[in-house]
Amino acid sequence: MSENLHFNILSFDWPTSKPIFYFTIEETQGSHPIHKYKWSPKILEAFPELNNSEIENIYTTFTTKTEGAIGIEIAMFKKELSIYKQFLNHQLRSYFKEKGFVVTKNFIRDTQVWIPAKKVIHPLYQQYYKFSLKIQFAQVSEHPELVISFDGMAKVMNISISEIEDTMLVKRTVYKNTVFNYQKLKEPDKQDFYNSLEFDKAFPLLRRDLAKAYNIPEPTPERSNRYRKYLDNITSFAKGYLLTDEFKEIIPVYGNDFLKVPMKLLNGIDARKGELEYAKKNKGLFPKMELGKFKPYRRPENPNIKFFFIHHKNHQEKIRTLYSYLTEGTGKDTYYQGLEKYINIKLKLSNEHFIEYENSSNPIPEIISQLESLDFDHDNVQYAAFYISPFDKFTPNKEDRMVYIKVKELLLNEGIVTQAIDYNKMQNDVHKPKSYQYTLHNISLAMHAKLGGVPWKLAVTEKKELVIGVGAFMFQDEKRRYIASAFSFQNNGLFRGFDYFSENNSSALAGSICKKIREFSAQIEPNKVVIHFYKDMSDKEIKPIKEGMEKLGLNVPLYILNINKTEAQDIIAYDKDWIELMPKSGSFIRIGFNKFLLFNNARYNNTNRYPASEGYPFPIKISISSPDKDAFEDADIVLELLTQVYQFSRLYWKSLRQQNVPITIKYPEMVAQLAPRFEAPIPEHAKDKLWFL
Repeated sequence: MSENLHFNILSFDWPTSKPIFYFTIEETQGSHPIHKYKWSPKILEAFPELNNSEIENIYTTFTTKTEGAIGIEIAMFKKELSIYKQFLNHQLRSYFKEKGFVVTKNFIRDTQVWIPAKKVIHPLYQQYYKFSLKIQFAQVSEHPELVISFDGMAKVMNISISEIEDTMLVKRTVYKNTVFNYQKLKEPDKQDFYNSLEFDKAFPLLRRDLAKAYNIPEPTPERSNRYRKYLDNITSFAKGYLLTDEFKEIIPVYGNDFLKVPMKLLNGIDARKGELEYAKKNKGLFPKMELGKFKPYRRPENPNIKFFFIHHKNHQEKIRTLYSYLTEGTGKDTYYQGLEKYINIKLKLSNEHFIEYENSSNPIPEIISQLESLDFDHDNVQYAAFYISPFDKFTPNKEDRMVYIKVKELLLNEGIVTQAIDYNKMQNDVHKPKSYQYTLHNISLAMHAKLGGVPWKLAVTEKKELVIGVGAFMFQDEKRRYIASAFSFQNNGLFRGFDYFSENNSSALAGSICKKIREFSAQIEPNKVVIHFYKDMSDKEIKPIKEGMEKLGLNVPLYILNINKTEAQDIIAYDKDWIELMPKSGSFIRIGFNKFLLFNNARYNNTNRYPASEGYPFPIKISISSPDKDAFEDADIVLELLTQVYQFSRLYWKSLRQQNVPITIKYPEMVAQLAPRFEAPIPEHAKDKLWFL
């Protein structure tokens, strides 16, 4: 394990003396609200009228003395430390605003600074580098810490709101050096701002709908080493704005390098724990290189498989080429040998079930009509459909995106699994077999899993524990989140079933989880129950689960792992001893009490011949908790739980590329993205199948 890992953190000194902040009950000019959850005993002593009052906020001018204010010496712990943090954040915002930069907050409310790019990319927009600054105290050192993260690029149009005809296309907007949401200006507390807004000085951020309206093409996905780009950007930002005498007047940063990861915080998971098993007990770590050679661990149960195509009438020529690839492979100079050979199954083309439609915008009526006229032998045959979609999943039109979902639901109700193929991508790549073969690898993998096969399983299956994953997906158009739960047994790591609910239906979720605990414990006595959750789990959500376990007489610990499915970019680490910077797979770093960064990737050694096609995923952030007092008495329990997450990240069957998020979070999110859009509940026969891949 490398001993030269570094955080994206600069340390700074504690104040040499306790600062004095000035407080008033009433708001004064230039003052800042201090919410009651930050009121320390000293504040309540200075303002006895706050006790048992309904006042929500008092106000401070921080270190600036004002008439009638009470000065209080701020201690560097507990509630008063949070006030000191508020002061430092104010200092940061003021520093960058005075320099004329756009200053806003990121999604976790930390200060975000936008630095304009010097290079002009497009005449219709200006690019900005986004950097977030997070204050924390003694999380990975003994000092206050400033976390510097690169949040990507913002594109701000050079066209003001005054020139845009359809303001429904406008959301986040830059005005002077602030950012606001144009669609929220109708809210009562925004009216004063709205009435003072100068439309010719307000510039919207470029989003997909605006880009389409102004014929700005979609950017191609970035495939380069993200660690290198990330480090280059935060290093330039730190040198230009943070490691200067002027900045050190407000945040006394010491040293000129990012903080080294202390060895006491660093550990690793043995790579063999992530080993996979294929057919005939063949084992390995790289599905991309091994699946075609070793063959899947287990075939689908039904030996009679037939497939057919659903396509537009103008797709025929490209489908003939696709069919030849699926049956014969992509040629001698490529690795793809065809569907049967690659995933080791027998299947037959079902010509009589082809469905051809004419209306690209709304093919559903034609598909329904033809589907109703077809006969299927479901008692003896498992059917699979390749749906050639005229729309990709990023198409801005909601109705176009819904077509794929409706097709999937129609066929799911018929007991037919569906594999969508993007026609535009196929049309561009189908005559480039060396390139398109990799798409066919992933299509074949997903189809095998949807048919009920097992492409691979974990080779190491020491424990017999129930692992419950709960993921979520937010529908932006209706501001509503749906959650779904996926179940798996640790002794083989294989998917067992799922359900989904609206986010506010916590009782139904608890009931579903308790049911699975009961089913599992009736077969095997688990030594613990583990829940992988997409956010921090509240006491309200945990309580009925513990009560359910007690009713079963199941006196084993319950562990909750909050797994941040969005790759952790507020705090990362990089390896100075490796040219590509990404820490080894399985490395994990403690970044707080039972909080960790876990690196899930395909780097297992120090070789410089790392395949860039595997990607450079950032770490995921994991917090571990338990409602049981003695849950962490076993010194090895944290390593066991992190190993479990690491192993479940190896079982993703939609792509051959190594994933950094476990399927216990990723699969439920995929269900929650699709199922709420169905017109009817998911059929019972589909609740233990991977149709959503």
